[in-house]
Amino acid sequence: MTETTERLRVPEHMYRALGYLFPRLMFLNARYAPQVHWGDIAAALDGFPTDDLDLASAGFWDLWRERWTDRAESYTALAEASGTVAGRSRALRGAAAAYHWAEFQYFDDRTVKQRLRQRIRDCFLGSLAGTDLQVTEGSLPGTGGGYWVLRTEAMRASGEPLPAVVLSNGLDSATEVEVVALAEAYLERGIAAVLFEGPGQGLRLGRTPVLVEMEPVVAELLEKLRTEPGIAADRLAFAGISFGGYLALRVARELGEHFRCVVNFGGGPAIAKFDGLPRRLKDNFRFAFGAEPGTDLQPRFDELAIDPGPAPATEVVSICGALDDIFPIEGLYDLDRAWSDRHSLEVHPREAHTSLNLINSYTLRTADLVTERLADRA
Repeated sequence: MTETTERLRVPEHMYRALGYLFPRLMFLNARYAPQVHWGDIAAALDGFPTDDLDLASAGFWDLWRERWTDRAESYTALAEASGTVAGRSRALRGAAAAYHWAEFQYFDDRTVKQRLRQRIRDCFLGSLAGTDLQVTEGSLPGTGGGYWVLRTEAMRASGEPLPAVVLSNGLDSATEVEVVALAEAYLERGIAAVLFEGPGQGLRLGRTPVLVEMEPVVAELLEKLRTEPGIAADRLAFAGISFGGYLALRVARELGEHFRCVVNFGGGPAIAKFDGLPRRLKDNFRFAFGAEPGTDLQPRFDELAIDPGPAPATEVVSICGALDDIFPIEGLYDLDRAWSDRHSLEVHPREAHTSLNLINSYTLRTADLVTERLADRA
């Protein structure tokens, strides 16, 4: 008898357990940002044991890490074997994305996580060879942060100061993956993208606790941008996703006069009750905040809640899902009432955190809005 070869596909038990996560894995179609494809997901999850589907367990995410690391290494081998700049570039984009999905919910070994984060960066920067995207790196020594300015060759060749959007990471996102993907909508519209990493963000995740009071970092960044060649520092916007959206609300309240508009994708003024969060999400917050295993972070969450106060000195747009279980919608309704005509709230009734099923459409619309706000008023 001949053995039957089964078709490579995402196992049904994995789709049932993790289907909500697949829009995150696919994220946005990208020209420069690392991304995976459906076949990568199928290859990584094919044969995943049915007896290890506890998504709250460290064991599940350790096996997940191993499988996505294998995908990443298959791409690095492909890059090494490629005889063209274009082939190497595309393979390294795939590797960077797969390394990110290997580590994004892995918190058990800081050294392993940090090594994977470094691989994301190395592969991403290597993938830029032969493209027209130029990345200029800067430091923020006063607050321990850093930033990138992204521009295309055509944008730089214009010789004109460019408007810019400052983009903030979420809690477990990677600067090179999700944030670069978000930046592309602005680059396509002739707007420079400034990607900053404060303490506890990007490569600094797990090395230092995330700095929730990120306003001093952004203030130092603003000072840098005023001296950055080619940036029109009077034509700036700010945007953040997930926890970065929460930070965007803080920035709007404290530094709003420096930005023509602020966009919040999926953040809110208050985090859900800590004891009601899924176990793995608790681990995520503990890792980012530098807390010991088992620590109850509710007192910290209480400290972080944003009191809306007076309306900010800029226009704020918030886009969220009504079913968000991380930043409850009720907090945004309160903020919307307090900030009145300075705040626009878009709620998607069938979406959860960051409305990932709709991310392609709402990022397009908000990029158009930001472009209008950053137009030269001269």
